[in-house]
Amino acid sequence: MSAVVCTALLIGACGGGDDDSADDPIPGADQSATENDGEDNTDTEAPEEDTADDDTDSDRPEIDLGDDFENIYEDDETGDETTDAILRDSRGYFDAVDAAIIHQDTEHPALSYYITGDALVASVDLVSTIVGKGESASGTARIFNRSVEVFDEETAAVSFCRDFSEVDDIDHDSGDIATPADPSAKPTLYVTRVELNDVGVWQTIEYRGERGASECN
Repeated sequence: MSAVVCTALLIGACGGGDDDSADDPIPGADQSATENDGEDNTDTEAPEEDTADDDTDSDRPEIDLGDDFENIYEDDETGDETTDAILRDSRGYFDAVDAAIIHQDTEHPALSYYITGDALVASVDLVSTIVGKGESASGTARIFNRSVEVFDEETAAVSFCRDFSEVDDIDHDSGDIATPADPSAKPTLYVTRVELNDVGVWQTIEYRGERGASECN
């Protein structure tokens, strides 16, 4: 497993030794967050909700991963509005960190947009370390087996696997490969906790990873 990819993707299990970071239960299958309150919706309510969604989308920072790196997300939509919103913003978590590294920008606006709390502090610290070394990444990462467990209207957990066996560590300035991709690298299982903020974004507040978990076989 390459050092840059491990730290870039916030994997606590990277490096030598056994990983004990995944003792908590893994979230199960996709679930809906809330139930209808039984009241009839009026014709005026839907436009207001749509407007709020449009405003949130218009405020989302642009994330450009460049021409040499790509995150491929499988099972991106479930048909459930809440679950799909959580998956979309969880996707922003990975893309924000990767964009910050690719552009060597520790203050990339997407970081604080999709990540908060201790997770943001740890993310910025890791990005700073990689940027300080002048390193980046190139290739294709695949995110799969994504599932959501909703706890209440404002908190949920997301679990998913990430395969980085086609990602090279590169020197940012020269583009030369520092550490080639390892085709035998096992995917990493992530479990994250997300919270809905006051502008409607499901921000990642905690994360943990387990390399080679059976859920990712």
